[in-house]
Amino acid sequence: MASAPTKPGNGQLPPGFVSPFKRVPMQGTHDDLLACAATLCGKTIEEVNKMAVTLGLRANGPFFLDEALIRKTLFNLSNLAVSDYKDFKSVAALPDVCVLCVDYDEDETCRHVVFHHVRGTPDVPAFSYVIDVGNWIEPKQQITTDFSHLRMDVKVAWYLEITQRPNPTGTKAK
Repeated sequence: MASAPTKPGNGQLPPGFVSPFKRVPMQGTHDDLLACAATLCGKTIEEVNKMAVTLGLRANGPFFLDEALIRKTLFNLSNLAVSDYKDFKSVAALPDVCVLCVDYDEDETCRHVVFHHVRGTPDVPAFSYVIDVGNWIEPKQQITTDFSHLRMDVKVAWYLEITQRPNPTGTKAK
C-alpha cells in the first residue's frame, strides 16, 4: 500500500489561501460521489442528486453512480469535464483537480474525495490538499494537506480527472 504523505503544519492550508471549492458533505451512506460533484460545481447535494435522477440515477433504493453518469451530471450543472477512471500511480502524478477513489476494501468498495493541486507562485510554494466529503470525518481532516487518514494503494486506487470544458457554451468560435 502506498503511504499517504503527512504534511507539516497539522494539515492546514497555507495562510491566506481560500479554496475555490466549498465542501459539501455526504448526507447518506453512499452519496460520496454526489457530494464530490456538488463540491466541484458549487451546487447543493440536492441539486446534484435531482440532476442525476433526471439523467438515470434511481430515485429510491440502492444505486450505482458510475463515471458516465457523473460526467453527464457535471456537464449539465457546470462547465466541467470528467475523464474515465484512471489508475492512481502517486500523489505527485495526479492532475490539478480530480476526484480520487480511496479506502478500497476487499468487498470492492471505495469512497471518493476531491483532490486539488495548487501551483506555486514566487511567493507561495506549490501544495496539494483534499476535500473529504465523508460526513463522519473530523473537522481537521475535512479540508487538509495531510493525507494520512486516507488509504491510497496504487494497486486499487483510481481517479477521475476534472477539467474545464474548452467551450462550455457550446457555440462555435467566430
